[in-house]
Amino acid sequence: MDGTSVIKSVVKAANQYGSNASQDNLMFLLSQLDTLIGITSQGKSLKFFCPKEMLVTECLSYLLEFLNEPSTPPELTSKTMVLLFNLGADSEISHALQVTYNLPATLAACLQFYSKEQSPKQPEYLMLQCLQLLQKITYNYRISYPNNYGEDLIRFLIQQILGLESELQLPSLGLLANLCRNNISMQAHIKALDNIKAIYKKLIQCLSHSSQTVVVFSLSLLSSLCLYEEIGEKLFNAKNINQTFQLIFNILVKSDGIITRRYAVDLVIDVIKSPHIKQSLIIYEHFPVCLQQILKLLTTLEADAVSKIFELLLAFSSVNELRPAICRSLMMTPNLEALDSSIEPARLASTEPYFAAINWAMQDVQLHEHAPLKALEFLTDVYEELLDSSMTHVSPHLDIIIPIATGQLLCPVETDGVVLRARCRKLSKVLQLCLVLCGEEGVRSEIVRLLDTSVCLSILEHQLNHNRIGLNLYKPNNDDADWSEPGAEVVLLMMDLFLKLEAYSLQQPLQQLLQDQRLMPFLAHSLTCKNRSRVQTALRVITHASSLQQFPTIILGECIASCNNHKAEEIETLKRPLNSPDPTFSLSRNNKLNDSSIQGLIDKMKTGMDLRDVRASEIMDVYEHKLTSLATKESHLQDLLEAKALALAQADRLIAQYRCRRAQSEAEARKLRCVLKESEKRSEEYREQLQQVMSDREHLSSKLQKASSENQRLITIAEAHDKLVVTHADTSKRLTCVESTLATQTAEYQSLKENHNLLTKHTDELQTKYNVTVETLEKQQEELTTRLKETEGQLANVSTQLKQKIEQLEKEKEELDTALDGLRSQLEKSEKTIKELGQKTSTLESDCRKLKKEVREKDNQVKLQRAELDKHSQLTQMIHSLTGGK
Repeated sequence: MDGTSVIKSVVKAANQYGSNASQDNLMFLLSQLDTLIGITSQGKSLKFFCPKEMLVTECLSYLLEFLNEPSTPPELTSKTMVLLFNLGADSEISHALQVTYNLPATLAACLQFYSKEQSPKQPEYLMLQCLQLLQKITYNYRISYPNNYGEDLIRFLIQQILGLESELQLPSLGLLANLCRNNISMQAHIKALDNIKAIYKKLIQCLSHSSQTVVVFSLSLLSSLCLYEEIGEKLFNAKNINQTFQLIFNILVKSDGIITRRYAVDLVIDVIKSPHIKQSLIIYEHFPVCLQQILKLLTTLEADAVSKIFELLLAFSSVNELRPAICRSLMMTPNLEALDSSIEPARLASTEPYFAAINWAMQDVQLHEHAPLKALEFLTDVYEELLDSSMTHVSPHLDIIIPIATGQLLCPVETDGVVLRARCRKLSKVLQLCLVLCGEEGVRSEIVRLLDTSVCLSILEHQLNHNRIGLNLYKPNNDDADWSEPGAEVVLLMMDLFLKLEAYSLQQPLQQLLQDQRLMPFLAHSLTCKNRSRVQTALRVITHASSLQQFPTIILGECIASCNNHKAEEIETLKRPLNSPDPTFSLSRNNKLNDSSIQGLIDKMKTGMDLRDVRASEIMDVYEHKLTSLATKESHLQDLLEAKALALAQADRLIAQYRCRRAQSEAEARKLRCVLKESEKRSEEYREQLQQVMSDREHLSSKLQKASSENQRLITIAEAHDKLVVTHADTSKRLTCVESTLATQTAEYQSLKENHNLLTKHTDELQTKYNVTVETLEKQQEELTTRLKETEGQLANVSTQLKQKIEQLEKEKEELDTALDGLRSQLEKSEKTIKELGQKTSTLESDCRKLKKEVREKDNQVKLQRAELDKHSQLTQMIHSLTGGK
């Protein structure tokens, strides 16, 4: 759908609703606003909505009129805020809403109106939208203070912050952070408030909030208000700063919202401006790890978030001590060091931060305006550190960056001024990168080999033929479509690049360019500008070109004088009163006076003046240049006339708006008169009430004195009571301790008593067993002794019998010697009987030995039983001693 037709439909519907505020016209207007909201939603192009066009201006005027009108229906106000929120994504539209339409003042008035509304449901919803829109519009925009709405706005925001937690607290914190950032007057007003300590306390409490956005907003506010004060030194001291760094880096790495990450980046940029925080960041031990995580974000985030990450990296690279760490983290990753030359770098853009930075630098500025420029600036800083600091252990990968840098030098072919401005700015960043790479002597030949000289010359030709500075057309710098300044910087940097590469087959095109008269206005403009680097570069170019014979020194001097005169005219215009005549009208009179001299020079040229005269040819070149400048000035005056006509039409529109606003202000004045009358009536009632209150006050003062004396007496009693309470608490504690110890001792006594009873029973049982065993052993001993006595008696009888028999045998031997032979049989029988008796004696002896052994074993058992009895007696004595001691 065509955006212009949608805007026309919205304007038409708004006009119908303004003339007749019926329900049908309201519904038609809401439907058209929904259509415009749909085509301006996030991620869609807003180029069709140019705030300089009359139709867009009328549309924005109607939108602001809806917000200013208190009787506007809530649904229309809500749609208007949503549309303005979508339009605020574009920087040009946001700037127009801030400066031209003064949207912050309108939204502040809306907040004040909604906060006083009686209905609680409608204002809270609209207040949330209003706060969110105001937060978006005021981001990176400094509001001048004091003004007619700032104090009420700050009061409302602080009331929301100090109150109970609600959905309005988060945008209130963000909006107050926007207002305080880089705004000393706003900070001074907040510091002068009576409840500033409560504000600091609340912000410090918010640092422990579960929402990362609330934490970042609170830290941003604290850094703006008290970074260089005593409370800021305590908050950001050496003990807390490491935790603060870790908190911010965790938010940067893990946060999902672009708003939180954007404010976190701004917070880091603000706090490292402090010298002691910068030094703490330099010595922060986890900085390399955090830096690697931040660089890894370049491979995953979108353009807006990547732009803020590059802004953070540029802030880090501005600290000289951090540059080596940045280079190592970017260039010394394992995948990058093991890179195969055959692999395309674009494949690693999603994993390697170095190739991600190159990929963003190669993006078209028409698609992403800021990310490519900041990526090129970051790569320039990195290579400046790599090549100047002689970091030999880090590979610069020049074989990758040189073809990409030279390939980005493309001649712009667009006619849109905004696009040309962006492309010229990118060309300037690319040329700065090439100039840094040329600082290495061995790299220059490679750059010349890959550099397309024809493309560079076409870039210069485009600037020399179409740039306003080269055509001596001076235009105010507040025009966003003016690309003359970036174009002049492109020309100057290209000449500086040619100077460094002159020794490598670029001497002839360089000399031709230095002798070109069209280059002089660019050199003159660079010499008279405020940028030091551009002045130094222009001086280098002029110093090198001054040795050439055909260098147009006179034209350069004329251009420098023209630039100085133009600046003097600008200063005089600023100093001139409003009713003084415009000196541009005197230009025609001066031109008429000079016409005769110019005509005479033309006649001389026609009559055949000797052109070989160098001075005459230079004069002729000067006047040709003046003729072309006069023609261009005439076209410029025509443009100014058209611009004045457009401004007149806009003035008519503003007059109509003023009349509408005047009627509104008169209605508000009538309301204020009614309110004033009511307030006067109320003041009279309040006077009567005040007199009654004064009499009551005197009566109460006497009662207060009596109550104070009674209070003093009660205070002394309370002090004594407190002391008694303390002593009672101590004694109760001691009593509980004694009771606990007594309970434990009694439990121990009962357990010991039970053990003693068990032991006594056990000893009695053992004593009875011992007595029984002793009796049995004594009986067995008596039996054994009787048996031994019997065996001894038997042995004695046997021995006596043997003796007798031996005596008889001896006697018989004498008697029977003679009859020995006859009695051998009897002798053998006797021998047999002797052997049997010997066997019996041996068996009896063995029985005796066994009985002795049994007696010994019984003795041993008796000894063991006696030892056990002694042990039991000892135990009983110990138990008696323990029980007797208790």
